[in-house]
Formats: sequence, C-alpha cells, structure tokens
Amino acid sequence: MAEKNLDRRQRRSRRLLRDALFALILEKGYDAVTVEEITRRADLGRATFYLHYRDKEDLLLQCLEETADGLAEQIGLLQPARPQEEDGHLQADFSGKSPVLLVFQHAAQNASIYRVILRGEGAYKVSRRIREIASRYAAEFFSARLGYGDGEPRSTIPIEVVANYFAGSLLGMLTWWLESGMPYSPEQMSETFRQLLFQGLRQVIRPEGE
Repeated sequence: MAEKNLDRRQRRSRRLLRDALFALILEKGYDAVTVEEITRRADLGRATFYLHYRDKEDLLLQCLEETADGLAEQIGLLQPARPQEEDGHLQADFSGKSPVLLVFQHAAQNASIYRVILRGEGAYKVSRRIREIASRYAAEFFSARLGYGDGEPRSTIPIEVVANYFAGSLLGMLTWWLESGMPYSPEQMSETFRQLLFQGLRQVIRPEGE
C-alpha cells in the first residue's frame, strides 16, 4: 500500500506502529517483540495492524524500503560530478552537497530506524537488504563520478567489489556514530569519511605512477 495513497488517519496509524516497533526493538531486541506489544504501545487494535502489514517483519521491511527510497530520492536530485585529474591522480569532485553527507544527514533525521537496522536487529533479510541497497547506490555513485564504464579502465578491481567495500565502510562508520550518540556533526563525519576512504581508494583506482 503506497504511502502517498493513504489518507491522514492511515498515515498516522502507520507512523504510530513504526514508532512503537522501533522503540520496542531498541528496548528488548527484535526477536522478543510481538505484534500484540506493538499495537499496545501504539494504542491501536490488532485489526488496524493487519490492515497495513502481514507481520512484524513486513512492518520492518516496509520501513526499510521507504527510508531507503527517501534517501535515494534526495541523492537522485544531486547533479552527477565527473572525476577530475590532479597531479596524475583521480580526484572525486565533492563540490556542493555530496551523497555521503546526505547519508549522514538522513541518518540523523531517522536515527531510530538506522540504529535498528545497523545493529543487525530483525530477520536476516533485513540486514541483507540494507547492505544490498547501500552497495547498489555505491556502484551507481562510482560509475557516475569515478569514471567506471567510460571506456578507460580505472582499476582491475571490479566495480561491485569497490562498491561493497565502500558500502561496508560507510555502514560501519554510521553504526559507530549513531551508537556513540552522534558526537560529531553530519558535515564532520562526511568529510572524515571522505578523507579516510578516498585517500586509500585513489591509489586503487589510479595507482601512483600509472
């Protein structure tokens, strides 16, 4: 059921159910949470729950998809930046707002669901799905911004390997940041991640002396 097709009361019910689920997971863990507890915390009936979701896994998966879609929509509004060469090395153009900054800002705005997902709570398919989403957008990012697929090989390492390395590093840093109470701003974290990751990747994508 698409969110945009729901009326105000239905959207409110879904929001209450999601908030209840996140709060309960953070309190006691996904496996211990029941539909009855979710509806009690949301102050809604079981019939309302099953009007929107099949079970608690369906609720969590839909939240994940909608959160990812919201982030993807924001990233899609950015203009692709082409790579630049400086002293013979590949330089990613991060002028303006970067996708990595958007990720940290989006995580700050949706901290509860990110904490739940990045902790690995929920069914295996939830954790696998968030990794797949991150890897897919990382692959698109590198293809558009770092020259993969432009006819000039940048590396012998396949794009999917680079994308998964990027996604794993980003998710690991997000997890630490959220669990530590977000001690640094999204802007600081984005710049730190850029320096840590791209200083190393630059050597992989265009080795020195090539």
